[in-house]
Amino acid sequence: MILPSRELMPIIRAALERGQRVRLTASGSSMIPFIRDGDVVELEPIRAALKVGDIVLAESAAGHYVIHRIVHLMGDNVWLRGDAQAQREGPLSRQAVLGRAITTSRNGRVRALDRGGRRLAGRVWMRYAPLGVWLLRLIGFTRRVGGWALRRLRRIPLFRAWTKRFRPA
Repeated sequence: MILPSRELMPIIRAALERGQRVRLTASGSSMIPFIRDGDVVELEPIRAALKVGDIVLAESAAGHYVIHRIVHLMGDNVWLRGDAQAQREGPLSRQAVLGRAITTSRNGRVRALDRGGRRLAGRVWMRYAPLGVWLLRLIGFTRRVGGWALRRLRRIPLFRAWTKRFRPA
């Protein structure tokens, strides 16, 4: 069953306030490459101080709920940005932050977001955000053009005969 966020978020907020962990399915592409559409994200309540680089669930000024990375902290204000976005959101109050993302799972594989190599990679990605957004666009363009070229090549009988040698028997 799929519930709209206006019905689901009060339940998630209440569970996080009680100190429980929550899992939800992410939708959208603003956090690519670290969180993809359809990934299951596990959230924990905010127990320690927020840090730059943390991925959090927050209520935006427009009343939407987002899972984005903290890119700046100043006083009681927080600025967020999706990993696939160039613009940051904020300032938001720290009370708008509901929980911290700790793991993501895709195809049965669980990945920690809050420690180790993924945390380091996230901080590097955040630091060089304009380059990362540009790289994502370049990869998308390359896939579209490459797919188009491969479909064209497959129409040529000589290419089909040549690639038959590399297919498993």
